[in-house]
Amino acid sequence: MSDASVEWRPFAARRDEAALEEFVRLSDGVPDWLKESLWAWLSPRMHRTYFTSINNKRYSSPDPSKIRRAERILRISSGWNGRDSDHAERLVGLASFRAALYGDADAFLGAVDLALSDLEPGSSECQELESALEESASAWRVGLVAGKPGLVQRIDATVQLAAEATGALDVRAGRLLADAWRHAFSMHRDPSAAYRYAVRAVEAAAAPVISPKDTVPTLGKMISVFRDKPEKWTFAFKVDSATDPKKVLLGMMQMLWTNEYSRHVDQDIQTPLHVSQEEAESAVVLALSLVNWFASGAVSPV
Repeated sequence: MSDASVEWRPFAARRDEAALEEFVRLSDGVPDWLKESLWAWLSPRMHRTYFTSINNKRYSSPDPSKIRRAERILRISSGWNGRDSDHAERLVGLASFRAALYGDADAFLGAVDLALSDLEPGSSECQELESALEESASAWRVGLVAGKPGLVQRIDATVQLAAEATGALDVRAGRLLADAWRHAFSMHRDPSAAYRYAVRAVEAAAAPVISPKDTVPTLGKMISVFRDKPEKWTFAFKVDSATDPKKVLLGMMQMLWTNEYSRHVDQDIQTPLHVSQEEAESAVVLALSLVNWFASGAVSPV
């Protein structure tokens, strides 16, 4: 293998395996080495163009309305109580806002996420931010949230590509899977919603294959139908001496269905009312395989 085919790493990361693992480990929040780059990207988004009163020349200055909007949405206070009548005073306001973000990583990421939502997908500004996040090994990357640019969790690129390809196989199931993905991996997470949409995505993909005549198909009913007469369907995997692929398929469907315990209130007070973030992420990845199999024809009627 030539040196040109190997991704470049800093000298320290090339010296031993432990240093390399530390270098490539994703960092949540806003590590020290990312703060200044992140602020350099965010700061211009907190400005607007003003005009001098004497000769009407234009200049850029912090926009107090953007600072106040970010404070309201992020539920933070910059501590700035000054007026916005002149450039010097606005600079004080921006400095106060910067100090508040530097002391609160979640607010910092939230401010970046908010600024991203005002941009166009694929813009140079989005690409610039993504480069900074990738180079710093951030756990976050620029993606799409409800059709707008936003911060989403950085996951394995192969899994991401598989999700996008699966969404193209079935429009309805793909939209539900995209909603599940957004609730599970974006800055605005809702684990219970992610799980719910994951189940609905599988229902949308599996219903035409397992219960095409059922007007109200649920995953629970489809599991019963498939369990009773599995011979009515073919599966791309063939039976071997170790396991029956159809039983594995059934088990995956059952695992997804029965572990969504947030659908009902259990009388046992020890039972959680909401699924965890880890359960939601696992459900979405599990749904990804199931939707792909049903939508692609890997599971089909005999």
